[in-house]
Amino acid sequence: MIGDQDASSLRILAISALWQGANDYAFVRAFRRMGHSVRAVSEQEFLPSWRSWPLRLVRRVLRERIVEDYNQALLREARMLRPDLLFVFKGALVKAETLRAVRDMGTICIQFYPDTGFRAQSPQLWDAIPEYDWFFSTKLDHVEGLRASHGYHRVSFLPHGFDPETHRPIEASARDIADYGCDVSFIGSISKKKRAAMEELLQRAGELDIAIWGPPTWREQGGAVAQAYRGSPVLGLEYAKAISLSKINLGLMFEGSSDGARPDVLTARTFEIPGAGGFMLHERTDEAAEHFEDCTECVLFSDHDEMIDKIHYYLAHDDERRAIAAAGRQRCLDSGYSTDDRARVIIAKFHELRTQDSNSGADR
Repeated sequence: MIGDQDASSLRILAISALWQGANDYAFVRAFRRMGHSVRAVSEQEFLPSWRSWPLRLVRRVLRERIVEDYNQALLREARMLRPDLLFVFKGALVKAETLRAVRDMGTICIQFYPDTGFRAQSPQLWDAIPEYDWFFSTKLDHVEGLRASHGYHRVSFLPHGFDPETHRPIEASARDIADYGCDVSFIGSISKKKRAAMEELLQRAGELDIAIWGPPTWREQGGAVAQAYRGSPVLGLEYAKAISLSKINLGLMFEGSSDGARPDVLTARTFEIPGAGGFMLHERTDEAAEHFEDCTECVLFSDHDEMIDKIHYYLAHDDERRAIAAAGRQRCLDSGYSTDDRARVIIAKFHELRTQDSNSGADR
């Protein structure tokens, strides 16, 4: 163990965003609630999210320099903190040589990967994978995939979770109800399959109050989709309010892409919607059915017809809908679906790896 601090309290250097509602920041908060000392470094401090074309061009020209500066900053932070654990959430800019240098300090490096694919994210991410002491992925396919692509076996499945600070029932104000109240909502990014589902719903159930929150690409589709679009992604507690005030929250899954990104079967929304006390109507997958009991803790659908039929049914049966929403939240609490629970798994893996290092003379 680096340093002389109590073994129950770790020094953790985390690659994370710094705003409430960010999935990575939820882990930072969870680690701190566990009593650990956490220093968070955000990629956004180095890689600006400029939108205009001239500034995006400047960012592209400077990207290599930005990535190098960012990795040097990580090394400086690691040398100052001397962390027991480097926790990387996605870490698209973290280079393999940076991980090697941090591990040479005696630090355990653990990745929690939340996305569907790798190659489209960055070349640094793909090359750095073998340098992690352990790689948790929210996608089951990645476990065998990384073994095949990298000969890498230090990988396991760990699903997303809900943030108990953020994804919780919230007492709504009149303003909240006016802003977020609706019959059906989808909150998330756009894809061809998601767009088709929303277009079908809007065409066949246009009398309902249907809302979409997400990137402006939704508005650019025009027609009924653009009319249903209520604005950019709702974040933090506003996201929880939108879930609570939507009578039905859709769990639409990404279908995968030609660049190697695999289809989703579970997403962060799978746990955030019931965690916030919302009623969840989710695409039917084996994994969703394993985590929530259909028609008791959530409702699953297989196609557009079933989705629309169940929307009409549950809008007409308020008591059933509310009971399922309450049972879904209770399942999240009882079954350990929070980021606090996921963080405990990560810390347990840290201790397992540290023990292995001690027993093998720290020969990694």
